[in-house]
Amino acid sequence: MAIFLCLAVVVGGIFGLVSYSAVGGTLRVGVLFPMTGEAGSYGEKGLKAVRLAQSQLKDLGRSVEIIVEDSKAEPARGVAAARKLVNVDKVPVIVGDIVSAVTLAIAPIAEQNGVVLISPTSSAPAITNAGEYIYRIWPSDLAEGREIASLAIKRGYKRVVVMHMNNDYGAAIASIFEKTLQSAGGTVLSKSGYLPSETDFRSVLSSVTSQRADAIYVAGYFADTALIVRQARELGNKTQFLGTTAIEDEKFITLAGDASEGIIYPLATGFDTNSSNTNVRSFVDAFVKRYNEQPGWVEAQVFDAFMLAIDVAGKISGSVTGKKLKEAMDNMDSYDGVAGKVKFDENGDVVKPVIFKTVRSGKFVPLTP
Repeated sequence: MAIFLCLAVVVGGIFGLVSYSAVGGTLRVGVLFPMTGEAGSYGEKGLKAVRLAQSQLKDLGRSVEIIVEDSKAEPARGVAAARKLVNVDKVPVIVGDIVSAVTLAIAPIAEQNGVVLISPTSSAPAITNAGEYIYRIWPSDLAEGREIASLAIKRGYKRVVVMHMNNDYGAAIASIFEKTLQSAGGTVLSKSGYLPSETDFRSVLSSVTSQRADAIYVAGYFADTALIVRQARELGNKTQFLGTTAIEDEKFITLAGDASEGIIYPLATGFDTNSSNTNVRSFVDAFVKRYNEQPGWVEAQVFDAFMLAIDVAGKISGSVTGKKLKEAMDNMDSYDGVAGKVKFDENGDVVKPVIFKTVRSGKFVPLTP
């Protein structure tokens, strides 16, 4: 699937002034998201953000092709798509993937071919050392895992059962949570992994009930976590649930129903729809006007990753290559995005604050008003 867009100068508003050299061909930007499959909802949200960016940009003096590929959140599928973007479409930059497992799988391809890879939301710790051409604007799971474990201890949840999806994301964040909890005096009563395709968790949850845990921590995405909390409540288990940033999707509440109430989770992004910041307000208002719905953290992060790539490329003289773009990324000061300030460290990582949220009356709200 490919979308060809002509993007242009943004004057004032959200982005300030973005300019391109009039010299040399067409800038090609690869966009690699899970458009279908288990994580398809994330890709749909991300593509809306890209299309909003398209509407915000007019004639830049040179054309930009945006080529969208579907990873289906599957590493093998992502690798095939990345190879196409690199070898056939000859893109100097790929915005993606949204999920860590795919980002890690395609990182070697980007690194070996000198193509900048910038992920809007991938959080696996291993991405830190994935390569010199690999960047992300989402903090490592080290931050999220440590913070939610520390919160558990503060709230008296010292005996915890851990359930995690068996992929790079779930396994890594569960491990970080476990280490942090134990170092603070807590106990992980049991730890079990499950496949992304699993839908019946009753046997595991039945054994959890007898362990008398203070909390159950689920390191997964919105769909699997929704099934776990719903099935737990159906079994009569009233234990406090802790989740990940990835559950903040409207479909989580739809799938889990009343069982979603009270779950506590961290949000590792600086995006706040209620912020009075001019950039944020402009983004939110524009998104609502275009789609008649509020943007969430996925849309904000994708918007920032895409526009950051466009902004940096716009400051390069002549044709934009992966090498030139990498050098410009390494030498940039900071980028004021709608999800917070982006400043890369020597590993292409960023640091952003972690806040805590819960589900109350069927809505995602701050844990503490």
